[in-house]
This record gives sequence, structure tokens and C-alpha cells, in this order.
Amino acid sequence: MKKILIISLLFLTLGFTIGCEDDYEAPFGDYSSFSWYTGDGVAANFDLTEKQINIDNYIAFYDVSQNAISHKWTIPASCNFLNKEITDKDSIYTPFIIPGTESAEDLANVLFVEPGIQEVVLTNVFKDSVANSSKLSDGSWEVEQKFTIDVFDNPNPACEVFKYDYTDPLNPTLVKVLTLTQDQNPSEEEIDTWQTVSIEAGQDLVYVDKSTQGRPTGRKWYLEGAKPETSGGDTTIVKYNKLGEFTSYMESIRAGEEVPKKTISKIIPLKIEVLPSTAPFVRTGKVSIADNVISFSVTGEVAALVQQEDFFTVHVTNEIAGFDQNIAVSSAKINSQDATIIELTLAEPVYNTDTIRLAYSGGNIVSVDSRVLDDFEPTIVTMDLGSNVLVESWAGFENASSSGNTTRKADCDGYWVGAANDNLGLPFYRTTDKFYAGEASMKYESADGVVTVALQGSDFSKPNGIEAGTYRVSYMVYLEPGNTMKTFTNIIQKPSQEIVWDIENLPRGEWVEISQDITTTAIASGVRFDLKIVTSNNSDAVGLQKMYFDNLSWIKLIPRS
Repeated sequence: MKKILIISLLFLTLGFTIGCEDDYEAPFGDYSSFSWYTGDGVAANFDLTEKQINIDNYIAFYDVSQNAISHKWTIPASCNFLNKEITDKDSIYTPFIIPGTESAEDLANVLFVEPGIQEVVLTNVFKDSVANSSKLSDGSWEVEQKFTIDVFDNPNPACEVFKYDYTDPLNPTLVKVLTLTQDQNPSEEEIDTWQTVSIEAGQDLVYVDKSTQGRPTGRKWYLEGAKPETSGGDTTIVKYNKLGEFTSYMESIRAGEEVPKKTISKIIPLKIEVLPSTAPFVRTGKVSIADNVISFSVTGEVAALVQQEDFFTVHVTNEIAGFDQNIAVSSAKINSQDATIIELTLAEPVYNTDTIRLAYSGGNIVSVDSRVLDDFEPTIVTMDLGSNVLVESWAGFENASSSGNTTRKADCDGYWVGAANDNLGLPFYRTTDKFYAGEASMKYESADGVVTVALQGSDFSKPNGIEAGTYRVSYMVYLEPGNTMKTFTNIIQKPSQEIVWDIENLPRGEWVEISQDITTTAIASGVRFDLKIVTSNNSDAVGLQKMYFDNLSWIKLIPRS
């Protein structure tokens, strides 16, 4: 007998009619075959036997076997058959349920209402043998196929909320104020019965996700009145600066290519009462400048900022240029996205070779809870120096070698070590095991003390060269605990110059920025920039020596004329 496998291009959605051509005639006469389709509202799948599905959804199983004497679908007691009248417009399935756990229909719409692994079984009997069939006592042949369905329960949000106890201001402790369990389903209509937590403006609440049901992959918090108002963190700490009463809710999320997607939200039954603060209203954190605008944060939201420019003193010095004077503030305003940030636009330009200090005295900047900003003494302003003139991917060791001699190139485009990397056991090699930014760094490793080797940076000044001037040169470096190295050098091929780095007293076990200023004449495109480590300069280093380099940066310093 001819065995013919028929594969049809059938796409099955819940809105389509499921069917086959009953009048199909086999080209070689009578034959038997065992085959099926499954569909879950997306598309039909030929011979699919494993699926994942959200609870309270159904899958259409369709037996397209040819010339079966009998066939039967068998489902677990926890499942239900649905009749053929159901469509994709139906969201309530109860009217379509068919009693029983067995069906002889070609089409079996199976509704899954319990989570976990469920099995649907198709059993067919044929007159003649088909693939994987077993012979019965009456001479017929039976074949059985099990469909394994992983039914995902709905996610169910659960969380805990904490506040800080400031009885000891220097050592605040967390205190739990609410537990929302998976069994609870609060509604906003019950808000009068909710617990209230009172905090002062500028204080924090801590939200901790405790969701486990439905195998969630993430969560999202929606926190009215907080900063930030949304967060995706497992544990999220948010600050409340505005006065008033606020609520919040969370979503428990299941997402990704390997799982059926589902998001369930739940309100958090907690009223958050934000009261005026008893703490001083002060500047906090660092003061920074970018694009001639100084920015700093304060411990609360600013209500208004009117004619306060003259109460700020911006003192600028530049020793090389002989500059030492104040620069006026032309405007003072509240950041449009964050009312705890004050922005000061300067009346004159400043340069990345300037030293800037900011002070405030005698003004009337008031918070939303009626506190007046305290004066502050001259504070150094952190300067945004500007952009790296080097190609970032080259400077960050991001590009793995794309051609031959991978070992001798330290597996990094734009670099070359040569035979030394073979002979010395790969002292320089690109790695993705540890990095400061991006996805890679350059590792130096020597098993017994320091070996002399140079990593040649052939793409340093490409594609356009580097113009003459003074540059702030910096690396991010990570020295492993136990590293006792003292120094390394950079060598610019032309004009010939050497940059010496002292790393002896740097902390170990963390990323550290090292920098220095160098002045150079113009550097043509294609000139090498080597990173060299020399044994004699690290003679006291014994045993394993390991360190990482990342984010080489050259930023041009602009002199004040």
C-alpha cells in the first residue's frame, strides 16, 4: 500500500472556519494516514504536539487522518470540550461547553481551566498499519498521540510596602506598613476602609514585589505622586515630594518569546498621606554644568522660582588664562521634568578648562510644603568636558576580531599583539566577562608576575587624525584583588611621546577612572597608540596579575582666551 504524507498550507484562527476537503481523492487509490492540526487563535500548526497556553483559553485540535475506522479525543476531567459554534468574538465560553471527556468529532475545541501540564490524547484505529501503530487482536491497527499542554495560570500581583523610621535620624530603619497577598483583590470602591501611611514630603516608600503565581517575568509599579511615578524594579524606592493623598497599583507581567503573554493589574490598598516636612530644605548631591547651564537638586519640590538670579554667585577661575571673576546668572528656573532640580543659565560662556564654584545666599526659594531653601557655601561644579574624539567602539574594545589571526589581534578589531600573544599565553585578550560599559573590555593577565608585552592600537587616530591641542586622556581600569602592579604606559608613535600611568595605590576590586592632561601636535590618521606593560617597571609584582581596561577617552580641552 502507498503511504502518502499530505501537508496542506492551512492557517487556522478562531475567526476562520475549520475544515477540509471531504471529496479529496487519493491519486494512488485507497490509503491511510495519521495527521492533525492544532491552533490557538494565532495560526495552525501541522503535527504540533507540545504547546503553552494561558489558562481559560482553548486550543482547536483537528484530526485530518485519512481512512480511520474510528477516532477519539480524550481530555482530562479538568478540561472541557466546546462546540463548533464558538467564534473569536466570544469571550464567555460557558454556553459552548459540551459535557464529557471523550469526543468522536474531527474537531475538538478544548478549554483549559486549570494550570499545569495537561494531556489531550487522540486515538485512531485503521484497517492497515500506519506509522507508529500497534496491531490489535481483531487485526486492526491502533495509533495514539498525546498532546502536552503547559497551561499557565494568570499572574497575580502581591507586594509589601515599607517606610523608614527616623527615630534615629542617622540610622533610619525600614518598617513594613502593608502586605498585599495574592488572595486579596481590593477595589477602589473600598478606599474608605484602607490603611493610611503618613510620611513627610521628601521621604521615601519602598515597594517589594512578592508575586509568584503564574510564573511572572516582571512587574510594573504605577505610583501616583511619587518620583519616579513608574518603575519596573523588583524592589523600588520612590520619593514623595508633593503634599496630598495618593494611591498606587502594580502589574504582574509574563512576557517573552518562550511563554504565553499575560499582564494582570491590582490596586494596592494603601492611602499615602504626604505631610509638610520638618526637615530643612537644602541643596543635595553634586552640582554639574552642561551647555552653560548649572543644575543641582534640592530636598523637595520647588513651588516657584521668581527673580532669584541675583542670589546665586558663580565664581570662575582659569589659572592659565589669568581669569578670576564672577559670572552672572541670566535665568533661574525649575527643571520642566523634575521640580526638585534647579537650573541656572549663565550670562557668559564657560570652558572645560575653567574651575567653577556655586554659592547661594539670601534668596527666597520655597518648596511646595512652604520650606525656604537654606543658603549654601561655594561648592565645586562638576564640568561636562565634552565628547570623546576617539571612535567609541574602538576605545571600548567592543568589536571582536572579524578576520584571521584572532589570537595575535587579541580578538579585537583595530588592535595587534603579534606572536608575543601566542608565546606568552595571551596576556592581552578581549573579554566579555567583565566590562565598565558596553559589552567588552581588554584584559591583561599574567600567571606569574608581569610579562613585557605591548597592545598595538592601529586604529587610534582613524579615520581623520587628531588635531593639535591639549586633551584630557582617561581610562576606566579594574585591578583584580591581589594585583600588585605599579605602572603601565601608552606610547604615541608619531609624534613620539609616552604617557606614564601610576596605578600602584589604586583600589583593587572596583572600576576606577584614571586621567591626565597631555598636549600634542597634530596626529595623522593611522598612527599607532600602544598600551605597554613592562616587567622591569613592575619588578615587585609576583604571582597572578590581572587587570582590565575599558573606555579609553580623549577629550579636547578648550583654553579660555
